[in-house]
Amino acid sequence: MSETRRMSKLFVAALVLGAVGGMAWADCTPEWLNGPVQGLPGTNAAVRATTTWDPDGAGPEPEQLVIGGSFAFAGGVSATYIARWDGTSWQPLGTGMNGDVYALAVYNGALIAGGAFTTAGGDSASGIARWDGTSWKPPGTGMNAYGSVYALTVYNGELIAGGAFTTAGGVSAKYIARWDGTSWQGLGTGANNYVRALTVYDGELIAGGTFTTAGGVSAKYIARWDGTSWQPLGTGMGDSALSGVRALAVYDGGLIAGGYFTTAGGVSAICIARWDGASWQALGTGMGGATYPYVYALSVYNGELIAGGEFPLAGGIRTNFIARWDGASWRGLGTGTLGTGMDYWVYALTIYNGDLIAGGAFSMAGGASANFVARWGCAAPAPCSGDMNCDGRVTLADIDPFVEALSGDSAWTHWPCPWLNADCNGDGLVTFADIDPFVAVIGTTCP
Repeated sequence: MSETRRMSKLFVAALVLGAVGGMAWADCTPEWLNGPVQGLPGTNAAVRATTTWDPDGAGPEPEQLVIGGSFAFAGGVSATYIARWDGTSWQPLGTGMNGDVYALAVYNGALIAGGAFTTAGGDSASGIARWDGTSWKPPGTGMNAYGSVYALTVYNGELIAGGAFTTAGGVSAKYIARWDGTSWQGLGTGANNYVRALTVYDGELIAGGTFTTAGGVSAKYIARWDGTSWQPLGTGMGDSALSGVRALAVYDGGLIAGGYFTTAGGVSAICIARWDGASWQALGTGMGGATYPYVYALSVYNGELIAGGEFPLAGGIRTNFIARWDGASWRGLGTGTLGTGMDYWVYALTIYNGDLIAGGAFSMAGGASANFVARWGCAAPAPCSGDMNCDGRVTLADIDPFVEALSGDSAWTHWPCPWLNADCNGDGLVTFADIDPFVAVIGTTCP
């Protein structure tokens, strides 16, 4: 970055922060964003994992949405099992994988994918691979054959992988392993069955799955690793041969576990429960409407807990495979029977550009077409002056492209919106005279 551009960016940022320091963003009513302008073009098969990844960290490139799953095409573009959304269209990541992607995470600035594949970018990668922005590389020798990776997270500066494997990098690692950047190691003696979900809560690593012991200690479907040993969380979940924890999240100071179970810590809790550090509690009457109403995904959006899965009902009301918990009750996402939720299961949830992204096996969201991926957020009007990244809003994310426009790059190939969107005073030119009017519209949506 040139010194002139760097100073321009700092100057504009200072003005913006001064203008919006005590200001609340405009309220909006979230909705399912479908269609070619605001929606996300779909895939040709299920989306099983979602995350966000910034290719250049704190650099000028915007954060990207990444999806993984069972698909071969995204938005009509060839993208085998994994794709990235750059704000305008879906793009492949190299030649992708040769099998399903079940988990995504970011570790040391690189994108990590886990799944049932044996190659990534055409090279050997047994269940796990690292994308550095240019090519796929495996961390070590990966997992044993057919040892799928189902969950990824970062804990104490190490990459943690959970799944169906029993070795990682050639060493014993029963269903869970850690990568320190150089080699794989087990976490104690591991678990006695699959690890399907991972998160970090209260400084400890939390694992959920279909196991009943961890480190040789009884731990029914959920356990915590304190850095040295495995410990149970109360008496865990139950009580069926099909029970298990499939999703974990932290919400309102508590640990949330979702999956298929009818009790947590001995109290009734249907498929979802909250751990406060000492005991388990139910979240309302939980999920229902199916023989096995699994919760597969959890996230937090706009101060509410979002759950996705195989359940038609949440809290006794029809929400169609996705629901939100406001701390007291369950509600759907959308209005009316057809406008609420999806027509089939939700497998993955993440937050991108202030919107909730859902992936799954569905073909509709909010009563409209949405092939396997959907977006829930505030509707954005057509692009306008000051909206430099074409998301229909003028926000802090528009500072970088606005500064680029001030630098005189009228070719404008890096950002999707017209160069003259930086002409905020309407004089037909992009100059420093546009800074004040740009600052004035920060925090607004386009007319």
